Amino acid sequence: MSILESIVLGIIQGLTEFFPISSSGHMVLVPYLFGWDYPPLYYAVFLHFATLMSLVTVFYRDIFRIIKALFAGVFLVSSRRNSRRNDTERNYERDSYFRLGLFLIVATIPSVVVGLLLEKQVERLFSRPFIVSIFLVFTACLLWVGEWRGKVWENRVYKPDGDKIQRYAIRVEDEGGEKGYRNEEIKFGFTSSIIVGLAQAIAIFPGISRSGATISSGRFFGISREDCVRFSFLLSIPIILGSFVFELISAREIIFNGFIFMDNIQNLAVSALGFISSYVTGLFAIKFLLRFTRTRSLNVFGLYCLLVGIAVFLVYLFRSF
Repeated sequence: MSILESIVLGIIQGLTEFFPISSSGHMVLVPYLFGWDYPPLYYAVFLHFATLMSLVTVFYRDIFRIIKALFAGVFLVSSRRNSRRNDTERNYERDSYFRLGLFLIVATIPSVVVGLLLEKQVERLFSRPFIVSIFLVFTACLLWVGEWRGKVWENRVYKPDGDKIQRYAIRVEDEGGEKGYRNEEIKFGFTSSIIVGLAQAIAIFPGISRSGATISSGRFFGISREDCVRFSFLLSIPIILGSFVFELISAREIIFNGFIFMDNIQNLAVSALGFISSYVTGLFAIKFLLRFTRTRSLNVFGLYCLLVGIAVFLVYLFRSF
């Protein structure tokens, strides 16, 4: 692998890991389109570690608070299992970081199960750009439908059932002058976390964006785009960490033994450049998307996925004849 290839692939990994356009798909398509060799496993280890560090850099406060809330909450419950619950335990059960941590655990389980069951089958697809192009079009549809469904929830005006209204609602008046209630804020729950986890699980296939699938599935429940993006980024931490550890174990002989020889110094330098470019662009992508989604939809990313999917499909057909 050349220095140029390493830097380019590092930039692509950093951007596409967090933009809803599928990092796995682009890591297949870029070498295919430029005629490059597919990156070796040790290089993938460096890139995954770089994107993981990008997430930790941006969300280290949230990570610390989630771990602290989970540890304290579980410790309090287990230590007083047979006694009456006190106010401190109830406070932790209502703590937003404690609940967020539980929902992240719930959402991570489907991905772990699917990854272990379908690992071998999915690996074969990483050398088939035609399949990636189809999944990119699927990602585009997923993003558009998710945005449409989210806006339906946001604009929904309803009448209360007797004296009961939904938990998060504000009183509004529609265009016809009829008064009712509109959803103001809907948060993640166990059901939505499971569905988001299942959406993340299907993103194991190259071309299906993990962030796109998780954000769009959250939008189906009427959860704000900002909350969906934040949840998606936090949810990616255990998945990227798991991928990093798995690849590290798989390539341990190359990483820990191969680099001690002088003829592999270039491999180390190339990987380091890929790490730096991936880390820096990852930071940019995370902060940009957090800011971008405050006021804008993800439809532009859906259009990008559609155009790239169609373009790759046409290139594949042209090269097949």
